[in-house]
Amino acid sequence: MRVAGAGTGRTGAAGLVAVLAVVAVSGWFLYDRFGGRSQSRATITEACEGLVDPGALMRFAGGRKVGAEPPGDRVCLLSREVTFEGEERMDAFFSLWVVPSGDAEPGGRTFEFTARSVTVTATCAAPARSAGATGATALRVTAGTEFEAATRGEPGALPGLAREAALRAAARAGCETVLPPAPKL
Repeated sequence: MRVAGAGTGRTGAAGLVAVLAVVAVSGWFLYDRFGGRSQSRATITEACEGLVDPGALMRFAGGRKVGAEPPGDRVCLLSREVTFEGEERMDAFFSLWVVPSGDAEPGGRTFEFTARSVTVTATCAAPARSAGATGATALRVTAGTEFEAATRGEPGALPGLAREAALRAAARAGCETVLPPAPKL
């Protein structure tokens, strides 16, 4: 006579192990997918001093993990995770410069393009008042991509990042400015 539930000890333990394995893998995937993004967003905010939108920059990075490199003369230099010949590594992909200027030309071009960068000139209504830009009549903000064309990603992505950084830098410097919408490349 067979008793209901008899012999299920091994099957139950194996099932429990399988369920725990699925939960562990799912948890790792969720951490990697969302915890890594959260960490990348924090890295972007800190490295670029809050001048760029982390969500927009993550989209520009293709949703990949983002890290910071030593910036040199830039505000920030970011790298993203790429796979090359089967190995993952971090490659520089985005940089940001902010340069106060005292020789802005009224009516000059707001957006200037090169193959790998977009420069936005934010002309101040009155000279800037902050310590780092006192007396500046404009801020020149350049967003660049290190290894790819400025037209990478969504149309207008790099010009949009440059424009947003220019507006945030101008506000921080006490430079009242108005910028047209970013062009779609």
